[in-house]
Order: sequence, then C-alpha cells, then structure tokens
Amino acid sequence: GGIAKSGQLDRATGGLQYVDQRNGDKLYVLRANLPPDTTLATVDKKWFTDVLFDPRGGIAKSGQNVESPKVLSAEMSSSVALQTPRKRVVLKYSTVTSNGLEVERRGLLDCYEIQGMAYMLLVGQNAVLYKKEGAERATAENIVNSFRVES
Repeated sequence: GGIAKSGQLDRATGGLQYVDQRNGDKLYVLRANLPPDTTLATVDKKWFTDVLFDPRGGIAKSGQNVESPKVLSAEMSSSVALQTPRKRVVLKYSTVTSNGLEVERRGLLDCYEIQGMAYMLLVGQNAVLYKKEGAERATAENIVNSFRVES
C-alpha cells in the first residue's frame, strides 16, 4: 500500500511526483522562488496557481493537462511552534484525461518559505473523493500535515 507506488525526480525543477495507482491521487513536491519583495504571507494567492500549473513547470511536464485552476482558500499557520513561515492552500482545478474527459480535482497544498524560496507539497485528489470527507481525504490531509521543511 501507500501512496508511493511510482515516482520520478525532476532534476530541472527540483520536483518529485508520486502517483497512487489505486485511486489516481497525485503527490508533488516542488519549489519556486517567491516574487521579489513578497513573503508567503503577502504573496497574491493567484501566484500559487500560476507557479504550480505553469506550462513549463514540473506538473505540466509530468503530462497533467490542467484547466481552470483556482485558489479556494489560503491561510498562514498560526502555530507558534513553527519557526518557518507556513501556509495551507486549497485549490480547485480540472485535469483532462488522454481521451478528452475533464475531471474535477481538489488540491491540498502545504507551503514553507525559506530565504525567498517556497517549498511546496501538493496532493491532488478527485473532487468527488475530496467532498466525501472519507478515508481518501483523511489520507491526503495526513500527508500534507506531515510535510516539514526547516531552515
């Protein structure tokens, strides 16, 4: 079991991708420079969709065709135990399958900032499974909650 059924390291972007062959959930570990003069707390939420789904980025290079990405929520962590700035983002987007079907998805993103760089873990899940709030969503939330980056 487990989500790490197959993986690939993208050396050009410093990204990592895993696919759960059971249900199609995808996990991406990515990094990107924050725009100049911004922090994780001040960056526009559209930056997340722009950088995550950039046609030249790791997700697009993995063969995912993404349509209509949108940030549903973005909140900084209020935990005083965390010394590194951390933000949780929930995304809505669709992927297009090889036979042209559009599948609505949700993304749970955990993001840390270290020296102007954003380190991100994204778990993408079928929107139907996400909305059910069952075991699959709990697994996705546990994966995102376990992500740690420290300076």
